[in-house]
Amino acid sequence: MSNAHQHHHHSPHGHSHDYVEANRAHFDASDYAIKNDDDPSFLEFAKNVGAAIREAYPFDPNSTTALDFACGTGLTTRSYAPYVKSVLGVDISQKMLDQFMKQAEEKGLADKMTCVCTELKGAEGELDGLKFDIITCSMAYHHFDSIKDITSMLFNFLKPNGMLLVIDIEAPEVEAENPTFEKMQNLDYIAHKHGFSVEEMKMVFEGAGLVSFDMKHVTHASLVGGFEVDAFLAKGVKPAN
Repeated sequence: MSNAHQHHHHSPHGHSHDYVEANRAHFDASDYAIKNDDDPSFLEFAKNVGAAIREAYPFDPNSTTALDFACGTGLTTRSYAPYVKSVLGVDISQKMLDQFMKQAEEKGLADKMTCVCTELKGAEGELDGLKFDIITCSMAYHHFDSIKDITSMLFNFLKPNGMLLVIDIEAPEVEAENPTFEKMQNLDYIAHKHGFSVEEMKMVFEGAGLVSFDMKHVTHASLVGGFEVDAFLAKGVKPAN
């Protein structure tokens, strides 16, 4: 779970806010990397998310190649790493990735899990031109300035018939009644403060060229900072041609 990679955000007032740098600074400076790996609520969340991911995609430990985008410390990565041939974690925070590799080694998953500290932009030749059977992104979409740009970029890293799975915060039915979203208003490393609706995710996935869209509730989550949210899993498939 998660961190952010994204481009500059231009506000209506003409000021730009760089969520990439805000996220990098936040996660590099905090103890978040250590805390979330030991927190029982985070572990429970990762377990539920991992089960939903494995239900959504037919993993083959002999052939499946995965990318976990904005992987953070690898909490979600580890939930499905035993079922893949290999999974590459990508994040912009080296501190998070240091914990990613430490945990991979301690959990006996270092033969499956590798990582790289970079901000993906979808440019030709990134990640040595690798394409993946499955791409996951857990609890990071709400950090991105443009989920449209991110989804289109991730589409390019999928093999034909490859699947994108996004886990993130459900938009509340009545925003005003949810104190979590009020508290999020003042966090400068969170771009999208109110979660995502089915309609919005469907539009973004299909706009990027993904088909067979589906989205369902996965679990409730208690996040660092006292945020109580409901999480969804959205999936889409890259067409074969």
